[in-house]
Amino acid sequence: MAVKIQKSIVGLVLALAAPFILIWPQTPQAATWFPTGVEIVSVHEGESIQAAINKIKEGGMVLVSSGVYYETIKLKPKVVLRSESGPEQTTIDGSHGQGTVVQLAEGSTLDGFTVTGRVETDQEQDRHAIECVDISPTIKNNVIRDNKGTGLYISGAQTEPQVSGNRIYDNQKAGIGITNQSKAQIFENQCYGNAEAGIGIRGKSAPTVKNNKCFLNQKVGIGISDKGTSPLVEGNECYDNEGAGIGLQEGATAVLKNNNVHKNGRAGIGLRDASSATIEGNQIEANILAGIGIIDKSVATIKDNQIINNTMAGVTAMDGCKVTIENNLIEANGTQGIVCSSSEVLVKKNRVLKNIHHGIGIYRQSKAEVCENQINYNGANDKRGSGILVVSSDESHIHHNDFNDNYGPGVYTRRCSPLISENTFTNDLIFAMFHASPTIKNNVFYSAGKSGGKKAKSGVDIRESSHPIITENEFLGKFAIAVHSKSHPLVMKNKFSGSHKNSIDSGRSGIKVNRNCRPSIVDNIFYNGNKLLIVGRSVTENAILSFGNTGQIKTMNTTNIDFKPEEHGGKNLIVAGNQFLGPGKGREKKKK
Repeated sequence: MAVKIQKSIVGLVLALAAPFILIWPQTPQAATWFPTGVEIVSVHEGESIQAAINKIKEGGMVLVSSGVYYETIKLKPKVVLRSESGPEQTTIDGSHGQGTVVQLAEGSTLDGFTVTGRVETDQEQDRHAIECVDISPTIKNNVIRDNKGTGLYISGAQTEPQVSGNRIYDNQKAGIGITNQSKAQIFENQCYGNAEAGIGIRGKSAPTVKNNKCFLNQKVGIGISDKGTSPLVEGNECYDNEGAGIGLQEGATAVLKNNNVHKNGRAGIGLRDASSATIEGNQIEANILAGIGIIDKSVATIKDNQIINNTMAGVTAMDGCKVTIENNLIEANGTQGIVCSSSEVLVKKNRVLKNIHHGIGIYRQSKAEVCENQINYNGANDKRGSGILVVSSDESHIHHNDFNDNYGPGVYTRRCSPLISENTFTNDLIFAMFHASPTIKNNVFYSAGKSGGKKAKSGVDIRESSHPIITENEFLGKFAIAVHSKSHPLVMKNKFSGSHKNSIDSGRSGIKVNRNCRPSIVDNIFYNGNKLLIVGRSVTENAILSFGNTGQIKTMNTTNIDFKPEEHGGKNLIVAGNQFLGPGKGREKKKK
């Protein structure tokens, strides 16, 4: 082995004026600044790297020529181990030995090697290719591949190893494993093809994981586990992993910011086991399951993301989760934009567009507040699709949203009684079906909606024994309210106009009631060309009219009556010998 010790005379002369000089080793890598008087030991193929490390003093550098070095090594504190020609031409192969291939030391540097050949025996299952335990070294510009174990293992509190510019692939466990309260700095690495996570974080660690690429790993791109674990994960690209792009479990917490997460085999970002995350500014696209999947009492704030073209839903919150979804673009996902089941969600100021089935689905006694969103063009490939579907979730409030041209209803309610208030519906409607009793209040309906892509005849369509309260709304369009199938709504203090620049067919009926229905129609105003207050056979069978309506009634027997409150003194109106019920009157006998 040739040993060269260089002492810079020029550096010594100028030491007081300039404490650092520039040394140019014979290497294609960028020049590096070293303190004056650095000891450099050169190693050539066929010689021992470890022998050079054993001889060098603290603070020196071992400079390794191209070649394959079959050994395992242990660095000294503050020693730089560097290759002349980079990792493609300089390999440390531990296959002829046992244990860790490279064991780092405090303040040491490993720069520019391929590290491979870690052999795992029954007694050494927890050993790794490179180990960094309770120290803060620098690991940069290396290739760490084909090891039986984790590629790079980092452990220990109060340590901040610097890991950058490495390619870590085809290891039989994680590419990088971080544990035991480590604060590692992981920047600009590529972790791919590993049997577990590309980067795995656990054990109450709080690393910064930034600008890495994690792809084609057999489990998750970046995996985060354990209560008390709290990394910052920013600016990474996670794609084509067999599991999630980024996954949290077992109570872990993370900030996930400005990542690009796409084409993963499960969720783009997944939370479970009461984990929590702030998910902000990410691009989440074309993942096989949900863009963001949150289950098992997990908590998340999802803000300012683009969540598009995922095969299943854009965002799911299920089984006791608490989630805030704010100011995201949620577009063109394969089932629903947002799914909430047995959870509590705030959905605010999002653009929910062109999702294949429903824009938002609220299920199983969820508590959802949905406000200030744009909910447009959803359900194009599903005749039952809608802007929002609410099923069996009474404690939901849908307010101050803008619904426009959803393929089916703007809001579709089944077996529940949510509050739907102060929304704007353009070419959209509210559908109440199967014993639904929503309160529909202070909304504005510009023209009728669509159902199954066809022009509908109403802004509110009531079916199958539903009993909504419809109050203080403004309807501009034809057949504002349609009542079917044994339904008994209360329609009170609404304004009906058949003339508006967006009207489908101005001058048509305000309310249409089919047979076997008993709506209560109280204190409404009809104006601007509405010719008819009510059309349908039920006017002569079941309709209940109370004081305060103005307009005209047409029955199936062609009887036309101008109904004015001042002429009838607030009494109930009996048409064609049928009985009608009013406040405090009880049931009167039918006239013959």
